Amino acid sequence: MQPYRIKVVEPILWTSRRKRKAVIARAGYNTFQIPAKYVAIDLISDSGTGAMTTEQWAAMLQAREDFAGQQSFHEFSGQARELTGLPYIQPVHQGRTAENILFRLLLKTGDTVLANTHFETTRANIEALRCRAVDLPEEEHPFLGNISIDKLQKTLRRLNRVRMIILTLTSNTKGGQPVSLKNIALTKKIARAHNVLLVLDACRFADNAYLIKEYTGTRASVAAICKRMFGHSDIVYMSNKKDGLVNIGGFIGIRSKELYQRLRHEIIKQEAYPSSGGLAARDVAAMTSGLADAVQERFLRAHIAGIRFLAEILKKNQVPIFEPVGGHAIVVLPRKQPYYSFALAAQAFIETGIRGGVFENYYRLAIPRRVYTHEHLEYVGESIAKVYSHDLARLRLTNRPREFFNFFARFNTY
Repeated sequence: MQPYRIKVVEPILWTSRRKRKAVIARAGYNTFQIPAKYVAIDLISDSGTGAMTTEQWAAMLQAREDFAGQQSFHEFSGQARELTGLPYIQPVHQGRTAENILFRLLLKTGDTVLANTHFETTRANIEALRCRAVDLPEEEHPFLGNISIDKLQKTLRRLNRVRMIILTLTSNTKGGQPVSLKNIALTKKIARAHNVLLVLDACRFADNAYLIKEYTGTRASVAAICKRMFGHSDIVYMSNKKDGLVNIGGFIGIRSKELYQRLRHEIIKQEAYPSSGGLAARDVAAMTSGLADAVQERFLRAHIAGIRFLAEILKKNQVPIFEPVGGHAIVVLPRKQPYYSFALAAQAFIETGIRGGVFENYYRLAIPRRVYTHEHLEYVGESIAKVYSHDLARLRLTNRPREFFNFFARFNTY
């Protein structure tokens, strides 16, 4: 049972199949290009699409909008320090801003960044600085988000200019696979031996901690596990739009006072006065409450149970999915057909109004937090199963973008 009741509702908008067919054709058969007003159930991303609580909305109304030294900043900094154990907290308007500013501060042309898996935009920010982004995944069941310790040691011995190691929690590939505490601790030990920074991209930190708790059977609370994860890091950056339970916002946490001072100068050049980080005080206030809610185990249990509920419906209807199911999304395995996942996403939208997205050639259904009920998810599972059981139109690529293929590629049908 979801540990909340619904106080405000938003109508689901339905359009005709004929209209949706015309819309997806104009969108080049890429669901990212569909205007949202034509979407009935939107599972293209869990980023910034969750529902906020009454406490968050109340905090937003009460926040006072000042240019510097906002009370909401002091309250948020305290909450973030309590969660992470890191002494210096800098709000930013989202995770991509955080990584862009950090990379410009810390990387020089020719440097290498190692990771369990780089998300597409993270890789793009690194490569824009003429640096290398190298993935070293280790699929060790059930912690399929781990970095390979063996590959990490060999790579560090082979390369001279590794500046940082990024662990993405959870790994965004294949639906959000967790990284174990042991893997984080070993990575930190190796990083320290090579004088390399350990950075956590922690946008789904609570999912990661909850799955650690479940998989290991520890009695430690999710909040305590989070502190242990963050305790190994030199830097944490986070988009609060996922596990932070807000529609906009993020932050950077740092141990080094010297780096924090440099960061503040970059923030004021690129964003705003540091106490706001480019956000309105009301958004910072919402983040404070969101961080407190994020580690509530009843909420996390219900959120992940919803994802698994959808997974079981798909499996029952013979739709192959990647397992174990991760912390924020279902990944449907494609058939051997060129651009099959794009075709599946397009046809699912035409037939049902459901929008999923394509990432790394997989059709992904990301579940926004506190938005859809089990009835919605049951409809999603059964509807997509019907689409999956039929042959799909074949797509021909008409626009191949230089980067961010899944966002900007366009197709037509044979």
